[in-house]
Amino acid sequence: MQENAKKEIVFYYESRQNPNGDPGFENQPRLMPNGTIMVTDVRIKRTIRDYAKTKLGKTIFADYGKDGLPVTADARAIEILTSLDGDVAKGLLTKTFDAPLFGALVTVRGNKSAKKQIGKSTKKPGSEDEGEEGTGNSFKITGPLQFGLGQSVNQVSIINPTISGVFIGDQKNKPNRTFGKFYSVEYALIKVFGGINPANLGEYGSDKEVKKNFDQAEKNLFDCLWNGTTELVTRSKFPQRSVFYLEIEYKGALYNDLSMLVEENTDLKGKATNMPKNPFKFDKLVNTLSRRKSKVAKIRVAACDELKSDADELIKELKAKGFAAEAIEC
Repeated sequence: MQENAKKEIVFYYESRQNPNGDPGFENQPRLMPNGTIMVTDVRIKRTIRDYAKTKLGKTIFADYGKDGLPVTADARAIEILTSLDGDVAKGLLTKTFDAPLFGALVTVRGNKSAKKQIGKSTKKPGSEDEGEEGTGNSFKITGPLQFGLGQSVNQVSIINPTISGVFIGDQKNKPNRTFGKFYSVEYALIKVFGGINPANLGEYGSDKEVKKNFDQAEKNLFDCLWNGTTELVTRSKFPQRSVFYLEIEYKGALYNDLSMLVEENTDLKGKATNMPKNPFKFDKLVNTLSRRKSKVAKIRVAACDELKSDADELIKELKAKGFAAEAIEC
């Protein structure tokens, strides 16, 4: 991580399932008023965390406990750190994959010395816990990597078939038949925007151990996002796949507009049912980056097989204008 290096990311993936069901509405896709669907940042972060845990063997803070059951944040911190003595914030930042990326919030319950133990702690108004000691002390780390709400580029057609199942439900071995609802989308091309600002780590950003762990987590980020999305084979997520990724590293600046600089082909408007040829337009991107050339450190691009030529053309054009641009193998 270069000092003051900041990044913006735009990521597209396809889904022909239910990319982010809403549990409050029968797990239906999160339909927007304009006919597109929304994907929360929580869903994107969970994809990254799960891949880091299952494929890379990383320790995750925002995870279930050792017994596979949900735990409170302070209980999970104790599982990872053994105790809450010392600087808990630094402990999580150095021993987990997700805390140095996404941050962490831990409320320490029922501990008279909690304020001393949690290191960089702050007592928030109204945070008093009603537990044994009622201290309610907490600390919060705002992670350098944050995602906005993802949204499909196209309007979607929602599929809602009735599903049935037969099982043996009593001692007399009589079969019972059940019926349920299942929701999916015919096709959605989802656009996700993210930003990385290492300054969010505050004074921890200059700690050698924290910096080393953050750098390693950031190095694994593309793998976790790209492959984690494609390899997420579950009932509600299969099939989906990553199709395009663009990362701009700036020198001490953030513009928070990369998602607006990459534009989509008009064929993707309305109820598109597949990805058309040449789905993206990069004119606005190239022109804008040219005006910011002194602030751009590096550009990285990844694409699925159908878009390799588009990515190669973009990289070629950027290099011709003097940018350090490269393709990511995927």
